[in-house]
Amino acid sequence: MSIGHAILGVLRKSPMHGYQIAGELERRIGGGRYNGAQVYQALYALEDRGLVVPSMPESRDRRPFSITSKGQREFLRWLRAPIVPSRPSRDDALVKLVFLGREDPGHLMSCLERLRRMHVRRLSGVAKPITPPNDARTDLFMELSAMALRFREEAEIRWIDHCLARLRETADIRVSSAPVSEPGVVESDVEER
Repeated sequence: MSIGHAILGVLRKSPMHGYQIAGELERRIGGGRYNGAQVYQALYALEDRGLVVPSMPESRDRRPFSITSKGQREFLRWLRAPIVPSRPSRDDALVKLVFLGREDPGHLMSCLERLRRMHVRRLSGVAKPITPPNDARTDLFMELSAMALRFREEAEIRWIDHCLARLRETADIRVSSAPVSEPGVVESDVEER
């Protein structure tokens, strides 16, 4: 998701400061809390591009921003652009799978188990009901967004479970095919074969 475009979409409703925007993104899109620092960083980048302008601050930390007409045009252009699938081949988990699997399969399994726990926590967060507005149409879109997040988390967990099962099978094959003892071979050398 382009955080900048999501911010522009939120600001179409009314001027808001970064923490309000983060809360609105969490409420509308779901997927857990949004990092306030990331939202402010994106706001400053949008300001540099002339897509938002700051108003007089309510306080030092709570300077509201408004979308400009240029920001409105950019948001509508982005909305109408075709959806481009993300590039899963650049996913950190896949890259680590390839390299860490060769270097240290045991550590890879630990990393995958930790990643699984993170996805299970995220899944439990997605399962929480979203505070719906009083608009049936908006309710539908929030529900669809929540279901997309849920299905993605479930798919990640299923993939991780598959990886862990295959790695355990491979470890069992390596252990069972290792010779009982070879003269002059250290046990750690047998594991590396």
